[in-house]
Amino acid sequence: MDDLRNRLETALGGTYAVERELTGGAASRLFLAAETALNRKVVVKVLAAEAASAVGAARFKQEMELTAQLQHPHILEVLTAGARDDLLYYVMPYVAGESLRRRLERQGALPVADAVLVLHEVADALAFAHAHGIVHRDVKPENILIQGGHAVIMDFGVARALLAARGGRRLTDPGTTVGTVGYMAPEQAAGDRDIDARADIYALGVVGYEMLTGAPPFTGATLQALVAAHQTQLPVPPHNVRAEIPSDVSAAVLMALAKDPGARFQTAADFRDALPGSAELLPRGRRSGLQALAASFAALAGFRRRRP
Repeated sequence: MDDLRNRLETALGGTYAVERELTGGAASRLFLAAETALNRKVVVKVLAAEAASAVGAARFKQEMELTAQLQHPHILEVLTAGARDDLLYYVMPYVAGESLRRRLERQGALPVADAVLVLHEVADALAFAHAHGIVHRDVKPENILIQGGHAVIMDFGVARALLAARGGRRLTDPGTTVGTVGYMAPEQAAGDRDIDARADIYALGVVGYEMLTGAPPFTGATLQALVAAHQTQLPVPPHNVRAEIPSDVSAAVLMALAKDPGARFQTAADFRDALPGSAELLPRGRRSGLQALAASFAALAGFRRRRP
């Protein structure tokens, strides 16, 4: 058992029993644990030492308190958070599914209806968070979990704290953590301190493009080349890459990807509402079957209301 796991178990104080380590990233490590009182699975995320040092316990506590207020069906809630010495961690419910990144790696482009459903649900979650004054700042497939065909977005607050700790430096400055530049809005990658909800809309546009076409809208051989592509290149319209993508879906993703924040959707709710309902995107046979089923239920409900 390594030193971090020993320190984490001490910090958790018996409330959660650590079972094993899951896959983590450069800025954190993930552990599967069991809540001893209720015998339910949870995931404990521990910030890496460098990230924890940059953020600090006070800012981490502040961000986690804000994030804990977000109660929404498509936001993974924070159950608790803590700081002990230089160890910063928070606890989330365990989702028995897979990340959107894993699904993309496994199957490539998603069925159009599935991609639009994920876009709709994540946009709805972002709209809720933005209404509470919280911008995610790190929307990407790794932070979107898929369970039972539905999306849940996680890690609100962490990116906010990390980016604040950077002091607004450009991503290309020496000593700056790269993060996930491929999903960052041009103004965010350039180090603009006045980042608002429209940066999340851009990132979700990148995610949507990748779900629909199987590839990101921009690529680059180096970090600088990728940043430049996001700032200067125009994406190939999704429906030109994949003919079955409806024009209104393609147009919505392109609007989300506008270089100028003023030319994007101004709210995540606008992005959500510009997308067609996923039922409209089902193959005609499945759609007709669902419509017939809905009609049957409506008729049954009417019959019950007419009964004496």
